[in-house]
Amino acid sequence: MRRHRRFNFQHISRIQVSNRLSGEPLGYVADISIEGLRLLAAHPLAVGGCYELRLHVPEPDGGERQVDIVVICQWLCRNKEQGRFEMGFELDRPSKDFTRLVAQLVARR
Repeated sequence: MRRHRRFNFQHISRIQVSNRLSGEPLGYVADISIEGLRLLAAHPLAVGGCYELRLHVPEPDGGERQVDIVVICQWLCRNKEQGRFEMGFELDRPSKDFTRLVAQLVARR
């Protein structure tokens, strides 16, 4: 059972995700919680792998805020209908910026 509420981005601006080290775009956040996130991507990442990600958060003024996180891939499944992969990540090292982002999303709801 989930311990924290997840926020779905179906009706919220999409948060793009990239590899923090290479800058390579990976996909989009599908939902997010204080403990992690679900990523929709064209290519799979290894389950059990540790990744340094950068979230590109759209701001109301048209700008973008970047939030860096370190996560571990917990699961992976392929969505054959949409031709993409869904992956669940748990935060390895929570950051203040990530915690602030989730708190702001809670306040918007």
